[in-house]
Amino acid sequence: MKIQKFDPQGFAYGVPCQGLFPWSGVAATPFGAMWCVVPPGQTIKPHRHHEGETYIVAQGRGVMAVGGERIEVGPGDAIFVDPFDLHALENPAAEGDLLFLAVYWEDMPLALASGEERAATRAGAAAPRRVWITATPPTPNGDLHVGHLSGPYLGADIYKRYLGMRGIEALYLTGADDHQSYVPLKGHRTGESPRQVADHFADEIEATFKEARIAVDHFARPKASPHHLPQVQELFTALWEKGALVAREAPTLWCESCRKYLFEAHVSGGCPHCGAGSDGNACEQCGWPNDCVNLVDPLCKYCGGPPTTRAVRRLYFPLAPYAADLKRFYGEVKMSDHLRTLCVQMLAKGLPEIAVSHPADWGIPVPFPGFEGQSIYVWLEMAPGFLAATQELLDRRGGGSWREGWQAEDQKLVQFFGFDNGYFHAVLFPALFLAYDPGIRLARAFVTNEFLRLDGAKFSTSRGHAIWGKELLARVPADVARFYLAWSGPEREQTNFTLAAMDETVARELVGGWQAWLGELGVKVGEEFGGIAPASGAWTENHEDFFLSLTQLAAEVGKAYEAESFSPQRAVRLLSELVRQARRFGEGEKHWGRFEAGREEWRNAIALELAAARALALLAAPVLPDFSLRLWQALGHPLDPTELAGPLTWETIPQFLPGGQRVSGLAGFEVTAGLAGSVEPVTAGREAVLA
Repeated sequence: MKIQKFDPQGFAYGVPCQGLFPWSGVAATPFGAMWCVVPPGQTIKPHRHHEGETYIVAQGRGVMAVGGERIEVGPGDAIFVDPFDLHALENPAAEGDLLFLAVYWEDMPLALASGEERAATRAGAAAPRRVWITATPPTPNGDLHVGHLSGPYLGADIYKRYLGMRGIEALYLTGADDHQSYVPLKGHRTGESPRQVADHFADEIEATFKEARIAVDHFARPKASPHHLPQVQELFTALWEKGALVAREAPTLWCESCRKYLFEAHVSGGCPHCGAGSDGNACEQCGWPNDCVNLVDPLCKYCGGPPTTRAVRRLYFPLAPYAADLKRFYGEVKMSDHLRTLCVQMLAKGLPEIAVSHPADWGIPVPFPGFEGQSIYVWLEMAPGFLAATQELLDRRGGGSWREGWQAEDQKLVQFFGFDNGYFHAVLFPALFLAYDPGIRLARAFVTNEFLRLDGAKFSTSRGHAIWGKELLARVPADVARFYLAWSGPEREQTNFTLAAMDETVARELVGGWQAWLGELGVKVGEEFGGIAPASGAWTENHEDFFLSLTQLAAEVGKAYEAESFSPQRAVRLLSELVRQARRFGEGEKHWGRFEAGREEWRNAIALELAAARALALLAAPVLPDFSLRLWQALGHPLDPTELAGPLTWETIPQFLPGGQRVSGLAGFEVTAGLAGSVEPVTAGREAVLA
């Protein structure tokens, strides 16, 4: 006889546990089992895995959550969880442990079937009537450089264009983050007022968006908005009246020489969490917030001297009361693993209190007495700023309330931002909305990016280590810039931008690949069929395989454009793979045209290559809108491919051109039309953004 005494000293998925099976040296079972204890007021970490699993409750009562379903459970209840289903067990009791036995086993056929079912459910899910897309409003203390463009702004535009082609209304919001502390710091260095700095660079940013073909539906300008100031102050006041804000006297950095309180852009030091160089309030390297006074060796950005501290009564927003709601939210929202680990770690360590008012003369004043001379923290301002921008856009479109857009079940919110802004979007903003109005529907997906580096080093505008968006767009067409920024985009890891790599990639993929194939196809259509698209003919097995491959590639490109699996990098690589397959197919089929008996097969092969060119025009449209339009018209279509009648059925994109349609623009087609040459890094000037 063997016996194992109950002694849950281990730890798994956030709760005490004790492994039972397999039992080392006793029983090599084909399943695993462990005792798990959920202490009162706690929950097992929401998780999913490929095994099938059964929870058997032995003691206590709790709430089992599987997917979106929640059910009360008690002693003797057994709950089966399919592979990959997100699940957690909560003990809501004030006292008394919840004890359960977890039994799990690997069954790959079951896992595969569950995965296929989940994929089918996602594919068959009702499309939202409208998708709201936000990108973090850029700070108007400088124009946009290539690193900015490669991130949320291009990504959000690609996603919007894709949704439009699917027949889904998509509205893209961003704007100028006027009240960032970086604006007055920039003015201090240039001798201009904060208002002059903000207005000038907001104009420059809007112009860069236009040149990059980034189609923003509403670019919010706080000064000009009739809704921004009232909405921000209304939310802030509501939080105060609900008791969600607390007044607290705490040490605050003070520069005796400059006679200035230091926070955010005004101070730099070492991050107290990771040790990297950081400005005040948040570290862009690890993503964690700080309280400025806990920076390592802080220095004033104005005089370079070390600050002292003064006790100041300010307003704080405690995040801890929203931990349980945030944990549930993180089980539903799609995000990168990098961002998810930040959120999970912050929950595990305990969510902090965040200072949401600062002694400052730039920003929106705190709207109630007792805090004169203090402005609302600009990152709190951004959350209601999105609501105000929504209202302003709806006003321009004929009416409606922001509440419809942010509360209706048939509408969806997707947010684009860099990982360095991850804490704000994934922790602070959801908590603010939960405190202000629990009816607000939080984002369904966070699409993030890492840093783009230039020649191996971080983009630094203060050191002139940057290529400005306008400089790049003055030398290469917008489509070329968009293509390479998608190709090299820092989606899951930091990537490196070099001019040599851009030139080589464009020459290889666009000129030597896309352009060469389309030109060769145009010559064949001109010489063999008089510039007329042939009707389909006799099929071979190779023809069937190629057509099936086109269909599969179209579906994969569509998946790369979806928010939940968003990857422009993968999309453009798939487009180049389509070109490679089409060119290889065409080269292998040319033998049919050498004898009369193969005429029907030859005609079908050319028709299939034209179908591939048609597919390329449609699939590339979200990333390369100008190229797509020119190719579409070169294939004999008069309209913009994004203006086809009715929503585009993405999975059936590969289609033959109508037999007899004139195709006169492929021979000599230039994918990189307007290319003026390479670019050179520029030095910091008026357009410099502070590092």
